[in-house]
Amino acid sequence: MTKRLVLLILLVVFAAMTSNVFGMEFGEAPELRQMVERGELPPVEDRLPKAEHVFVVEPYESIGQYGGTARLGTIRPVSWGDDLMLMSIFVTLVTPSPDLTELRPHVAYAYEHNEDMSVWTFHLREGLRWSDGHPFTADDIMYWYEDVLLNEDLTPVVGRDWRSLEGEIVEVVKVDDFTVEYRWNNPKPYFLNQITHAAWDVYPKHYLSQFHPNYRDYDDLMEEVRAAGFEEWYEYHGNRNQSEMGTPMQPDLPTLAGFKLESITSDRRIYVRNPYFWKVDQEGNQLPYIDRLETQIASDREVLSGMVISGALDFAAYQNDIRDYPMMRNFAEEGGYNVYLWQSAMNDAIYMFNMTHEDPVLREIFQDVRFRRAMSLGIDRDEINQVIYFGQGRPAQYTVLDMTRHYNEEYETAFIAYDPDEANRLLDEMGLTERDSEGFRLMPDGRRLLFTIEYFDNETPKGPNVELVTQHWQELGVDARSRSISGELQGQRAPANLMDATVWHGDKATDILFPFQAQFFVPTGPGWERTKWPLWGTWINTAGAEGEEPPQLVKDIREWYDTMMTSPDEQVRAEMADRILAAQAENLWTIGTINYAPFPVVASKAMRNVPEQGYWTWDSQWTPAWHPEHFWLDR
Repeated sequence: MTKRLVLLILLVVFAAMTSNVFGMEFGEAPELRQMVERGELPPVEDRLPKAEHVFVVEPYESIGQYGGTARLGTIRPVSWGDDLMLMSIFVTLVTPSPDLTELRPHVAYAYEHNEDMSVWTFHLREGLRWSDGHPFTADDIMYWYEDVLLNEDLTPVVGRDWRSLEGEIVEVVKVDDFTVEYRWNNPKPYFLNQITHAAWDVYPKHYLSQFHPNYRDYDDLMEEVRAAGFEEWYEYHGNRNQSEMGTPMQPDLPTLAGFKLESITSDRRIYVRNPYFWKVDQEGNQLPYIDRLETQIASDREVLSGMVISGALDFAAYQNDIRDYPMMRNFAEEGGYNVYLWQSAMNDAIYMFNMTHEDPVLREIFQDVRFRRAMSLGIDRDEINQVIYFGQGRPAQYTVLDMTRHYNEEYETAFIAYDPDEANRLLDEMGLTERDSEGFRLMPDGRRLLFTIEYFDNETPKGPNVELVTQHWQELGVDARSRSISGELQGQRAPANLMDATVWHGDKATDILFPFQAQFFVPTGPGWERTKWPLWGTWINTAGAEGEEPPQLVKDIREWYDTMMTSPDEQVRAEMADRILAAQAENLWTIGTINYAPFPVVASKAMRNVPEQGYWTWDSQWTPAWHPEHFWLDR
């Protein structure tokens, strides 16, 4: 497809999204209109982008009404991973569609690429402004690139996302005030997938440059740095730039999101409407509808759960758990809220054995595909589905979901039938026939076949899943045990090759993130949430300088992945993806349990435009596809 044709297609899509903007009269919240009348703000049409660049949101349910404070809760002192983040927007150049099958223009109103997909050009929305009224232009992206990414103090190590396969850093070029190009020395076919999760390449230069020595007298800056209680300028710059996916954590930090921070204390964060927000509804009313977001920081999850069931919150999702669903339903009428069951667009719990284990006997067992197949066949997924998910999930092996372009039903059903007889036969075939007095199998050196699944019980109900799976495996004579650990400890032990096995949730299974992020299929390196092959991944990433040389098949998988990441030929990419998925189905590097598990999303009866059905997954960053800035309060 030529560059011209790609641009034409995108402009047609853009025209369909904005055709009703021309000639539209724009509306605004009453409090903003009063500020305009007092001369404190420019008129609404001057606060929005050019008419053809305004983003129009089609309401899920209805055109909303202005006003109100949305009550939110969290257990986190910062915003990452809480409902305030989900009620704002992720400030990204592109955003996923609600069905998770495509990426659409967002902060960028159009984009195109050259023939081999090594140059990506983005056209920004002209007239878009930061929350303090300052224009947003290509200079803000160039500040991120030239003064942050390429600055060794702020970015000591440039990550793989911003490097080519050969290790060269991307070149970002300002074409004009509203056009930027990302130039790579090899094709980058999945660059859109990368930047849908990259809010950090959009920085307010006019604000942050005052904390950067490239724009200040160094001595004057350092005097200010020390007066603020910091030792180095880059620490001060980082403090002034505290945000989570575009949601500011500093009151002075401008944002492109729907809400800006007004105040923050040890137990409360309050955000107010961004008067320069760049989206409107179909009648031209500037979003967001809601005046304020008020987040109360609870001491622990039990307190937060009590706030949910008592009706003290208007929106609660991120820290919900399907284990609380019966209680939520029981108190819904009394608490004045609705409980919607979204679908988790992922595999809710995936199991990984450490095939580079320091114990040579366990390592040999874990590397034997018969063992992994036996463990998969020994899981009663129907029981897991009924006990934890009320029968509403879908037993499945870990692979991409059936909504994706690379889906193959054979891969989803590989070795998922509950067959303890076949599982026992495979273990016997491995020579693990001897048992101790308690009936557990013995390894070749006479020790009991025992391992511990260490896991961080977060985001999905990993605890009850692990409890059931370890019972299933113990019935096969395998002494599987479990230990819940903190996220910090998980992050230390997994990459360091110190874990027997772990469990996480199998996201990155939609067209949004697969195959760009394929770490559960491919040895991309050690990771905090996985423990399959830390030494093999290290060996590949360091060209053999560190780690341990993997088997040829594992090296082949990484080669297929690298080819897929750099080929401009869609057919070649599809072939490489299928090889990788087929290898996973055959070898079970990762063992899955349940797809499309139900996930409870709670909204007060006053909160409108919240979809009753949706997908819950990190791939889409949970809520942006539904434009939460158009939620409104009917009270």
